Amino acid sequence: MPQRIVAVGHAVITCLGADTDLTWQRLIAGESGIQRHERFSEGGFLQDIAGVVPDFGPGTPSEDPAIAKLEARSLHFSLAAARAAWNATGDGRSKCDPHRVAVVVGSAFGGLDLLDAEQARMVKRKNQAISPFVIPGLIINQSAGQISQHLGLHGPSVAPANACASGGHAIALGSMFLRAGEADIAICGAAESAFTPAVVNGFATMKALLGKRRGDRSIEQPSQGSRPFSTDRAGFVLSEGAGMVVLATESAAERFGLPIQAVYLGHAINSDGYHMSMPSKEKITHCLTTALQRTEIRPELVDYYNAHGTSTLVNDRVETDVLKEVFGTHARRLPVSSVKGALGHSLGAASAIEAAVCIRTLRDQLIPPTINYLRDPELDLDYVPGEARAARVEIAMSASFGFGGTNNALIFGRWKG
Repeated sequence: MPQRIVAVGHAVITCLGADTDLTWQRLIAGESGIQRHERFSEGGFLQDIAGVVPDFGPGTPSEDPAIAKLEARSLHFSLAAARAAWNATGDGRSKCDPHRVAVVVGSAFGGLDLLDAEQARMVKRKNQAISPFVIPGLIINQSAGQISQHLGLHGPSVAPANACASGGHAIALGSMFLRAGEADIAICGAAESAFTPAVVNGFATMKALLGKRRGDRSIEQPSQGSRPFSTDRAGFVLSEGAGMVVLATESAAERFGLPIQAVYLGHAINSDGYHMSMPSKEKITHCLTTALQRTEIRPELVDYYNAHGTSTLVNDRVETDVLKEVFGTHARRLPVSSVKGALGHSLGAASAIEAAVCIRTLRDQLIPPTINYLRDPELDLDYVPGEARAARVEIAMSASFGFGGTNNALIFGRWKG
């Protein structure tokens, strides 16, 4: 019988806070980290409402000197979140074999912000020379490389780039390394900071991003720009951040004295094979159903579903229809919430952040709310509107869907000792 996989550490960096506890406290309080930012209105951006991590990374007092020359914000998020998650495993981590620790950390866009800044400098200097740190800072696997380097970890290193599903894929891949016997521990997650005109304006012109519409409530209250499952949802709000989850085999956790926070019950990954950006109800349904079947969990035993919930017209409708198909009559009783109302959409990092949220939900027996919600008569599930909810949560599922038709569903269980 294969041994269990457990979560022994987690950390997030979000627009609600540069540490996990602050993010969780503000999330449970129903606060939003989304604001209007002057630098976006002045720099050729089609939207200036965003979820930005304040006072963090390159050029700030919190800059990590170990990677100061790598000015991609996603790298600073990755390393800081990985350090925090690794430190959360306690002193027992010093007993592990560093060659048996995998690092699986991805991103959707990597260091595009560094590339954008260096191209602007080239134009200003009227010189084709470019920083030698652009290529190292741009490539998506540099996050995993820097984490391995600075934490002294030498096991398998992989960098999934699966759009908005990248973080969830990283966690699933990390668990595969553990089940295959190639590692005892895996640091898994993703980071993102893609605030460049090309990315922001690209999402805007394809109508995925919240637009600037006369009368929209975000004009007066930017914090209400992201409103998953709401009747007036009008596109996602771009944000940045990182999420990390440290997985271990149960035997390794016991051997090294690592603090077990939740059980990783399993996952499913599949591809729509359908469209470059539109979700497939059929294939997402298959993904969630497969995750339940593999873990031998009956649908009615799931106590909380952490939604992809992007605040777009199509995604929220499709996801609601999927839940009705997968969970049947239980869907009416199942608490469903999207933290993107508070955090915005951090693309590749979102699913890793949301996995960490599930671990906190299981630990604290508190379900985070979907904020900014106004009832849509066509979307009629329990979206935990407005306020956090105390509830008995034994099993939590989190799902993510990315452009290119890449899907994942992760299932966590409460650790009972």
